Amino acid sequence: MKKVIAIVLALVIVGAFAACGGNTEETTIADETTTAAADMTVAATLVEAFKAEAAKEGATTNSIATALSTNAIVAFMPMVQDMEAGYLAGFDADITGFASCTAFMPMIGTIPFVSYVFELAEDADADAFVTTLKDNANLRWNICTAAEEMLVETVGNKVFFIMAPLSFEQPEAEGEVEGEGEIGGMEGELDGPAAYDPDAETAADETVAEDTTVAEETTAA
Repeated sequence: MKKVIAIVLALVIVGAFAACGGNTEETTIADETTTAAADMTVAATLVEAFKAEAAKEGATTNSIATALSTNAIVAFMPMVQDMEAGYLAGFDADITGFASCTAFMPMIGTIPFVSYVFELAEDADADAFVTTLKDNANLRWNICTAAEEMLVETVGNKVFFIMAPLSFEQPEAEGEVEGEGEIGGMEGELDGPAAYDPDAETAADETVAEDTTVAEETTAA
């Protein structure tokens, strides 16, 4: 009986080790996938999302753009809007030759991001349409800022165009505001509230009180 119990326990332990080994491998794969996604630019991330959405049955330009607007990499309040042929923000010439189009862009116009999901007619020349987009795109269409990357991707008769910054991360501010430090390029001690000294204020109050007492005695004399 003891031998049977020992054998059962041994099998349980072996099974546990095998399970742990499997979980470790799955975790490693997940970590590598997460790292690869983190290294991708904003445009590249959304291009991959577009390919997945465009491959879905019954997908429309609006459904694709709406799905892209909810992607975790989007760091602004999005606006999804169906567009007509003619002027499209981001291009130096009118864009025509598509059956439908939905724009996905920020509500705040100063953010250097703009994207469109186009659907072409079944017999349309997709390569020629992509060339037209690239030739007329302007990374500095925004007066205040400029996009850093432009990508165009095609899935069937659907075309995704995007211009965006490489990432939405803001650089960390250099230096810290303390009693001493650098503010606005000026080094040295800070004056005003940042350099407030309660002991100095108490000493000043005592000096004022002493001066007032001397003045009163002089007046009485």
